[in-house]
Amino acid sequence: MHHLSPPANPSDLSLLPLLALFDCAGDEPLPRFERQALHLLAEALDCDGAVWGWGRREGGAMQIRHAVVHQRPEGLLSDYAAVAAADPLTAAFIAAPRPVRGGAVGGPLGLYRSAGHADLRDYLAQYDIAQLMLGGLEEGDGDDLVWLTLYRAEAHRPLGAREQLALAEALPFWRQAHRLATRLAQAETGGQSVPPSSCLARLGTREAEVAQRYAAGESYKVIARAMGVAPDTVRSQLQQVYRKLGVHSKIALARVLGPQTAGGSWKPPAR
Repeated sequence: MHHLSPPANPSDLSLLPLLALFDCAGDEPLPRFERQALHLLAEALDCDGAVWGWGRREGGAMQIRHAVVHQRPEGLLSDYAAVAAADPLTAAFIAAPRPVRGGAVGGPLGLYRSAGHADLRDYLAQYDIAQLMLGGLEEGDGDDLVWLTLYRAEAHRPLGAREQLALAEALPFWRQAHRLATRLAQAETGGQSVPPSSCLARLGTREAEVAQRYAAGESYKVIARAMGVAPDTVRSQLQQVYRKLGVHSKIALARVLGPQTAGGSWKPPAR
């Protein structure tokens, strides 16, 4: 694991931690890179949680192709669906991914201060989120989007203009490091590219999560604790994953998922 100290000035992020993203991309299999790179960026910006993902903008909404959660329960993704329609931050992001937006959740100047945002405030409180910021980039024809959201649990430490600038600087580096990790994974499998969604789309949402965590090196017990289920449930889900993907070992599973840049769908994007 690479470790970084938070920079004295968050706008200096591009000088130190971003170089470590490429180091990580060269050293780690793709699923592990995604989780460790999130750790690097969250640590560098002194945040205690993050979500990274990509998907496609369709009719004013987002169809998520792939998402990775760092230091928050995975329910963050599925529970967001119930409050997404009322979220002005996501609506603004889908319309225009730049600039980075963020701030406090509650309070008289908070992002969700109106009476109509009560459910959003409850949702964020459930996941211990008092501050957040969201930024992304357009890909391909402009309707493909990648995004990164970072969280702080402490209401008294705002994610202000400097942190938002640092995230804006980090996003292109993050995207290029992920592309490098993907290409290296493809090279290790003989240059074969797996069509988007072809593997993880065969799995249920929870099965896909178990598969990715297990391929990234997590044990039954760690996965079970993170997902709030029994280890036997994880074992049973992995058996289904092996059957559906036609693999018979952890190594084979990692090889199948390693080149993936797409996966199951979570709708809409979590923050």
